[in-house]
Amino acid sequence: MNWFRHTIALACAATLILGNAAAESQDSLRASLEQALTGNDLGAALVISADLYDAALAENDAAGAGAAAYSRAEILTAQNTPDEAAKAYELCEDHYQSIGAAAQSLQCAFKAATAFQSASRPGTGLDKLQAVARELEAIGQERSGFAVGVYLALAEATLPRKLDRLDGAPSKRRRVIDYCENAMTALEAVGQTESELYASALLLKAEAQEDLKEYAPAQATYEAFIALYQSLPNHSEETLENAYNRYHIVGFEIEGSSNTITVADKDGGEITLTIQKKRKVRSPRVDGNKLADGAHANARITLAADGRVDTIEILTSEPNPKYGEALRQGVKHWRFIPPDSVSAADIPPFEYGIVFYMTRRN
Repeated sequence: MNWFRHTIALACAATLILGNAAAESQDSLRASLEQALTGNDLGAALVISADLYDAALAENDAAGAGAAAYSRAEILTAQNTPDEAAKAYELCEDHYQSIGAAAQSLQCAFKAATAFQSASRPGTGLDKLQAVARELEAIGQERSGFAVGVYLALAEATLPRKLDRLDGAPSKRRRVIDYCENAMTALEAVGQTESELYASALLLKAEAQEDLKEYAPAQATYEAFIALYQSLPNHSEETLENAYNRYHIVGFEIEGSSNTITVADKDGGEITLTIQKKRKVRSPRVDGNKLADGAHANARITLAADGRVDTIEILTSEPNPKYGEALRQGVKHWRFIPPDSVSAADIPPFEYGIVFYMTRRN
């Protein structure tokens, strides 16, 4: 889901006072830095950025130091050293904060948060993202374009991974929904409701709703995502297909959550059976103990007079027979109860199917 990764461009151009030797030195160092970056000489660029930072400090030039720290952080990011990059972004944040440059300071804090996440320090990254969101709300910028990226990053960082059943996971998913709705509100404020960013918020929200077993809202959100995302010129067919799968799976859950099933009676009419589920159908683990999302099985069931399962014939089982056997082992313990005026023995054999799926792919 790389297309979920959103970055905010940071304008760190410093306003410098020319006319003294130190300022000229900074000008010269910036020219050398630009030349090194143009030549993709990251090693030299890193050294020059450190010299530029020291020169700005010597002149008490906080804006220049912030810009130099940002350049250093970007170089460290390109060198795949995110932990060091995060520290440099935090220096950038501190320098801009010291001169009241809130926008630049918050942008540096956002970049530091994403660097901490890349450095396998998700807790630190999440804390900084939350701090940025609080500050945006404090200064009345929670509906800005920048806020969109912050809220989406928070949603993605907060959403628990697949099959996560740890304490607090439901509350985390509630927060994800809130973050997504905040992002969509901000996008509406800036006129970007037909954008990839809006689609990102919809998909994250749908996943959180599905994990919470709020299937009807999840299906509606998946439907809204699909309608928007397929209209985007550079959409991913894989992402679209996955969303379709989730849409159909939650639809199955809506239908399957009922404890009734409608079947044909011996005269071809319809009759409703109430299902007593005395054992769950458990998903088997196959292929190296992995779950197969979207696997399915279908069976033909014949009932005894008391509504218990007399025979069960597996008709289909994909991607392998273990799913059909899992269906058999669960359903054979069920009881299908007809209305009082009908004997279960008079009900013709009927088909019953189930879809196996993980909470979410990730």
